[in-house]
Amino acid sequence: MSQTPIKVGIAGLGRSGWGIHVNTLSSLPQQFQIVAAMDFSAERRDEAAAQFGATPYADYDALLADQNVEVVVVATPNSAHKDNVVAALQAGKHAVCEKPFGTTSSEADAMIEAARVTGKIAAPFQNRRYEAHFGKVREIVQSGVLGELHLIRLCVHGFGRRWDWQTLKEFSGGFLNNWGPHVVDHALQLMNLPDEAPDPEVWVDMRRVLAVGDAEDHIKMVLRAPSGPAVDVELSSAIAFGQDRWLIAGKNGSLRGTTDSLEWKWVDWTSMPERVVDKTPTAGRSYNSEKLEWHSDSWSGKNGDSELNSLFYQGFYRAIREGAPLDITPQNVRRQIAIIERAKELGGFA
Repeated sequence: MSQTPIKVGIAGLGRSGWGIHVNTLSSLPQQFQIVAAMDFSAERRDEAAAQFGATPYADYDALLADQNVEVVVVATPNSAHKDNVVAALQAGKHAVCEKPFGTTSSEADAMIEAARVTGKIAAPFQNRRYEAHFGKVREIVQSGVLGELHLIRLCVHGFGRRWDWQTLKEFSGGFLNNWGPHVVDHALQLMNLPDEAPDPEVWVDMRRVLAVGDAEDHIKMVLRAPSGPAVDVELSSAIAFGQDRWLIAGKNGSLRGTTDSLEWKWVDWTSMPERVVDKTPTAGRSYNSEKLEWHSDSWSGKNGDSELNSLFYQGFYRAIREGAPLDITPQNVRRQIAIIERAKELGGFA
């Protein structure tokens, strides 16, 4: 079992490539070593070379030809993810794919197949699967305390203009590809559909409100499966009064909260008198009323982005060096990509 650091080449030194991947990998020197970096910007290449001694490349194929590189982190624009990951796998490298893991289900399938054929690992960077609030929500839902669920609502709201490449459809930009891989992923994990189940039905309203480019910045999406709760997702950079991230409603009670605090309350119906339908006129023309015996609980906590990213890469290290299974497999995120693809088609932003 090798304990030597994994030698990494990073493709794309922008917000994610540098701000997430470079910063995280450089904080784990016992596990990872940045040995190469590719970007079209000479300034960014020089920065990586000066700070980490990374071999700089202006060409992606040249990075793949570097025999010193074991893993390629693909942090290029969304539209290039599939081609870059497949090329890395075919060059004998493992790959980490910044979200989204492809922009269509066929792109996700191509990466999954390339990993199978080459025997290399293609890891989707789903860092927010490790968020503490999501873990707690899943724990509460799985405990059954809320009863059978009928609604899951998730919101990511903000208000502001954006005018960079992520507002352009030609680069597979838009708010859905930016936040959907996190929030739709959380929703699907809570829906807990069997692998063989068909994808949920999708209803969507998508608009470009404030973004300067031609991609969407406001999404209202509803997911429905034959059984289980309806899932209501709002992702918007055009809502000035942001709402809580979470609202979950079940037969016994509800949960609400943010990314750092949750509260939930429930009723134990077995402790309440049984009710039967009464067809007779209501005495005194009154409305049905009973005193509910509420139980409640709360949680607060937060793990910052640096911890989430570190947890992902520690799991990735175990997969490469120790042969452990990936915490989050490509197959596990394929349905997420298919739903985002379907939403973009229905919303007119494909």
